[in-house]
Amino acid sequence: MSKPKILCLHGFGESAELFKIRSRNFRAIVGDSAELVYLDGPIDIGSLHMTTGDLEEAEVESEFTNLAWWWMRRGESFEARGLGKTLDFIGKVLNEQGPFDGIMGFSQGACLAIVITLLLRGSSADGPLSLGEVDHPQIKFLILAGAFQLEVPEYGYLYAEKVDVPSLHITGTYDTVVEPERSQLVQSFFESPEVFEFVGGHFIPQSPKCAKVMRAFLARFVPGIESTKPKAVDASSVAAAAAPSSNDNAAEPISSTA
Repeated sequence: MSKPKILCLHGFGESAELFKIRSRNFRAIVGDSAELVYLDGPIDIGSLHMTTGDLEEAEVESEFTNLAWWWMRRGESFEARGLGKTLDFIGKVLNEQGPFDGIMGFSQGACLAIVITLLLRGSSADGPLSLGEVDHPQIKFLILAGAFQLEVPEYGYLYAEKVDVPSLHITGTYDTVVEPERSQLVQSFFESPEVFEFVGGHFIPQSPKCAKVMRAFLARFVPGIESTKPKAVDASSVAAAAAPSSNDNAAEPISSTA
């Protein structure tokens, strides 16, 4: 029996390699119970340099490729430049590397995860967005951190119906990049969202309590994650998080609701 596959989508200005570091808690939980596929966004927007603090305990290069899934242009109208290219790329990945059971996304990657899920469900078949000719089953679950709606008016049709896909939403109360209200709006699109809210900003918390919530959620879909103890990740493949705040590991949740 093949392992479940989980597609992992980084945020704006990140990369697959950087997202592996920032999602190390998630990787430790999954261990070898599932295959994690981290993708690089196809839109190159330059280079992102990590600070000395970020690199203090990290055995990584001092520069990461700065990638995105689209570039939001705000003028007289909103435009997600490069989104069509990204959807073509995702369609190819689904056909060639799938099927994927779930998607883990952060920020812009979480937004994209929802779009992929909706397009695969066929509820938006008459709209302008498409994955192309794709032969892939529906996504079974989503883990969304710092998620927001694709804020282009012409794509509002995507969210016309409630989404009945199981979802875990991770939201920081002091997130100034994606304000909590924007993430709460996304939660309202789902029929039965599970929410983990923590005191912190725009990142995936590495706290034991966040790990406990993720583990309980994943155990419903990935055989082998029933244990209450996280599985170890090879130390040689894990670096310290490139976190925006020194309070990352200390972040504590204030609520966990279904």
